[in-house]
Amino acid sequence: MTTRRNVIAGLAACAAWPVRASAQAEYPTRTVRIIVPFAPGGGADIVSRLIAPHLQTAFGQSVIVENRAGAAGRIGTAVVAKSDPDGHTLLVSTESSLVIAPHIGQSIGYDPLKDFAPVSLLTRNTVALVVHPSVPAKTLPEYMALARQKPGELFYASSGVGGPNHLAGEIFNRMTGLKITHVPFQGTGLALQAVVSNQVGAMWGFTAGLIPHIRAGTLRALAVGSKERSAALPAVPTVAEAGVPGYEATSWIGMVAPAGTPQAALDRLWGAVSNAMHEKAVTDNLVSGGSDIIVSKPDAFRAVIEADYAKYGKLSDLFKAAK
Repeated sequence: MTTRRNVIAGLAACAAWPVRASAQAEYPTRTVRIIVPFAPGGGADIVSRLIAPHLQTAFGQSVIVENRAGAAGRIGTAVVAKSDPDGHTLLVSTESSLVIAPHIGQSIGYDPLKDFAPVSLLTRNTVALVVHPSVPAKTLPEYMALARQKPGELFYASSGVGGPNHLAGEIFNRMTGLKITHVPFQGTGLALQAVVSNQVGAMWGFTAGLIPHIRAGTLRALAVGSKERSAALPAVPTVAEAGVPGYEATSWIGMVAPAGTPQAALDRLWGAVSNAMHEKAVTDNLVSGGSDIIVSKPDAFRAVIEADYAKYGKLSDLFKAAK
């Protein structure tokens, strides 16, 4: 009987061995998907596509970027929240879906503070105010004077209610006492088209998408929302120095994985992402577009998420007023 038990135990151990060996295989073991919850061409999409080839080289596995746009990033973000926590499905997003969405008064289907494991903050991005060249204002003070003369009659476009660019405009209204009417679009691309074609006179947007039009003269930059002037637009003043002291509007892009992802996978992922973000071709591309490279440790990124979650919670009335 003892011999029989030993045989059975031995067989069980042999049967379990492949499972344990598989579980301990070095991450990743198959294709890695980076979900971008916005349409192609935006900042999160650009960053993801720049680093994907470098991650693929580091991992020896395919890395694909998948756009799951809709609901200001909430649809794609929910997909990642419900994915297996094994590091093979990742999210690259802005604060729009991670810290602003919970405060817009709609069910989002995930908890940004509980459902994700931060990997790294990737970039900070300057927000700029631009106008169509036909707008009779060449400086921010002139634009503000025009808005005072025509309360409610000037319009600004954004990528949608609750996004960082929408907030940039609403905070500007609040700090200046102006009434410039918000016109939301389904994404930055459509908002940009509306201003270039002069359907809407102005917009707040990320410099990365605006710079080609500013340099071509199809848009006029009045100010940037960062604390300091953008290296990509050194002649354009900040909103604060142009007449609104204390104003600041920037945005960030970061990577997260589903909560519960093994620490070993997160560690390897962070190392690969850090190396990719510091590749010269990646850095040059992003910096020339007005982004600052910020590769933070997961704990530092978590602190940013928690702080901004609280910050935007105090501004929830802006969303309700602007819907």
